[in-house]
Amino acid sequence: MAKIPEEAKEFLTTHLAYVATADEKGRPNVVPKGEMAILDTQTIVFADLYSHQTKRNLTKNPHIAITVVNPAAYRGYQFKGKAKIIERGEAFDRIAGQVRGYGELSHPDAKYAVKVSISKVIDISYGDTGDKELQEK
Repeated sequence: MAKIPEEAKEFLTTHLAYVATADEKGRPNVVPKGEMAILDTQTIVFADLYSHQTKRNLTKNPHIAITVVNPAAYRGYQFKGKAKIIERGEAFDRIAGQVRGYGELSHPDAKYAVKVSISKVIDISYGDTGDKELQEK
């Protein structure tokens, strides 16, 4: 597993993320996710409220990529790893509570969350640092 660098942690929790999964035949699915949380130095968790295809894909194929970008600044990170669907426990309670209090919109209660063990963090920013795999210092 890879450690998530501090600058990538902050970036992930303050920008819209896009989650990519694939089914057992390799057909891709990409959806935006508004709430991400850092569980520890190697783990991300997010609630999945609307995307039933994400759950179906992860049940068959746990590989996942999460991309978060700031297009105005040409900065971004990609997180790759393996996902596990969780429906109870401390990590689930944390992200479900975070989503419940998010913004002015009314969200349904989270039925499940996705816990991702990170294997790689890549800086996808424009310029010399782009596509560079990051290591925690």
